[in-house]
Amino acid sequence: MTSTPPLACLQHPEHGEMPVQRLLDCVFAMSPSGRILHFHVEQTDVDTGPLGMRYTLNGREPLPERARCQIIPPFVPQFQRKA
Repeated sequence: MTSTPPLACLQHPEHGEMPVQRLLDCVFAMSPSGRILHFHVEQTDVDTGPLGMRYTLNGREPLPERARCQIIPPFVPQFQRKA
């Protein structure tokens, strides 16, 4: 029997709950329009619960060294959607 990995989502003030993928310190979210949004961990508060991880934007600015961030976002199919 295989287990389903926990879902991760971002609670966005404008778009609501969106699927998310984290790579290193980058948090990528899939907006309802299909656009991939890019945030950094310091811009989010993270809560872990039985249903997975929930990232919430906290209004903080990214660290100055993030201005040169060149992490490539994941492919669209890698974003999990809630069933």
